[in-house]
Amino acid sequence: MQFVTLFIPPAIAALLSGTIYFKTSDLLGKVRENLANIKMDVLYYNEISKLSMNYNVLYLLAHEVEKEFSLTMFLLLCSHLFNLNTVLLSYILYAGELLSYSLACLMITELIFAVILNVGVIMSASRISYQVFRVQTTLQVMYNKVGTAEPKTLQIVKNMLDIKFPEMTAYGIVELKPALIVSSFGSVLTYGLLVINVNRP
Repeated sequence: MQFVTLFIPPAIAALLSGTIYFKTSDLLGKVRENLANIKMDVLYYNEISKLSMNYNVLYLLAHEVEKEFSLTMFLLLCSHLFNLNTVLLSYILYAGELLSYSLACLMITELIFAVILNVGVIMSASRISYQVFRVQTTLQVMYNKVGTAEPKTLQIVKNMLDIKFPEMTAYGIVELKPALIVSSFGSVLTYGLLVINVNRP
């Protein structure tokens, strides 16, 4: 029962958030593929206009995803910190002979589970920024090469370049980037060293 109450709700929230982040980044990846398949020397207005509409829809989608899931990510990160503190206090209070095998397994599971959940979701969220960067790079190359295209076609490409997608954050407090994963592992290491020092005779 304790396992269910501690791990299942965060796991469901992480899987849902990670899936949404991944699908959003996947849609952006498809837009980038469509842009890459366009012939640079013959840029048709209808073709680039259709892609621009899809890009605008994804821009709105990214804002909605950030709005709906930023609080969830904040709570997941808080849960991760709570688990670290719980493990630390439990180890200090039950160190030595009082620390049973089942309690030790639960503590280790809490640490591993929290790290895995956060790594998975953060990597999925960071893919959105990565795909946006790839789309913007492709658009810039396209804009540089098709200088002889119609002015209205070039304007569409320029408008797409000017679109700034939101960063995925945890309630606007911290950006969900791979660097955050390093911080998570760093916090686990710091807490581990603290526990060892506290219990050293």
